[in-house]
Amino acid sequence: MNKQLTISSLLLASCFALPINAAEVDHTYNINYINDAPVLNGQGVDKAWEKANPLIDFTFPWRADPAPATEFRALWNDKAIYFRYVVADNNLSIGRSAERGVLDSDRVELFLAKDPQLSTYYTLEIDAQAQAYSAIASYSVNLKKRTSLVDSWDWGSVEKYASVTANGYIVEAKIPLDKISELGLWQNNEKTQLLCALMRAEFTPLEDGSIDMGWMTWVDPKTAKPNFHNPGTFGKCNLVK
Repeated sequence: MNKQLTISSLLLASCFALPINAAEVDHTYNINYINDAPVLNGQGVDKAWEKANPLIDFTFPWRADPAPATEFRALWNDKAIYFRYVVADNNLSIGRSAERGVLDSDRVELFLAKDPQLSTYYTLEIDAQAQAYSAIASYSVNLKKRTSLVDSWDWGSVEKYASVTANGYIVEAKIPLDKISELGLWQNNEKTQLLCALMRAEFTPLEDGSIDMGWMTWVDPKTAKPNFHNPGTFGKCNLVK
């Protein structure tokens, strides 16, 4: 299938689908159950994704520019959680620095936290070439700031795929349920509730070699400056059958 046609069709479909509106459901995204896992290859065209709820409520909280189209979908089965981002981006930035890598890239992000205070939380950031950055971090409610971040930590068994398209990129990933249990991320005994933050770094390379950095979120944390690392960025992700 032509890549340009593929991403255009995916984004067009998201415009007409009924999104999960964060304001109406208290920032909750429902992850639907599926028997057969989607095939992940970075193309994002497996029909299984049609059974997932589309989430398109991504905005620029810290600038007035209209936010480019971003769609998140997730599914789960007895083995893992699967998620897909479909992103519109006409001017991709891909990090080339050995030191910074994905941190200079356009990318999508997912954070999962152990508790609402973010005493411990884990980051996962993936760019259009499936380069990934991950970290374990902590936040202090009293100090109102992140107090630690260790980026030598790695998700290990998490699978990541991506592809560049004619007008953006697609990212797919798989997080084993065993990994979520190992990290103590479940918010209830039934293992159906998670604290999740969904974001996007929208970067534009400039002629002078610098990067215009835009930051998009599902949940507006109401901070004066761009800051994903705080409790206000998190919503709820519920596994439902």
